[in-house]
Amino acid sequence: MAFISSAMYSIDAKKRIVVPNIYREELGEVFYVTRSLDSCLTIYPKSQWDLLIDKLNKLPNTASADAREYFMSLAQKCTPDASGRILLDAKLLEHARISKNAVFVGAGNTINVWSEEQWIIREASRNLDGIRSYLQDNGL
Repeated sequence: MAFISSAMYSIDAKKRIVVPNIYREELGEVFYVTRSLDSCLTIYPKSQWDLLIDKLNKLPNTASADAREYFMSLAQKCTPDASGRILLDAKLLEHARISKNAVFVGAGNTINVWSEEQWIIREASRNLDGIRSYLQDNGL
């Protein structure tokens, strides 16, 4: 499984957003949304969420408590409605600075959800030379 592509959708007045069709089948009926270390949200299919939790739980308690709390305290278990919408908590929307439009971005095993404004900034500031160098250094 690899989530690819991107799509933009609007948050409605009830803080619901449509999960793009291109991702729904791979996500399955139940998936998880939480804040990222960046100013975006990350959507995890259940299998990837279970792997993340398992890895966090295997870290030494002194080092992992903050990480577990960070990812899990605002996490939401999501089941889309018949229209493919999910309801996002206001704290998650605030973290990602999403007020109107959100951009869903395939990121391999997960999907990142950015505010339209933050995504535009991220794309404009991307260091392609750095990416090129990193990929070459790693045989890609």
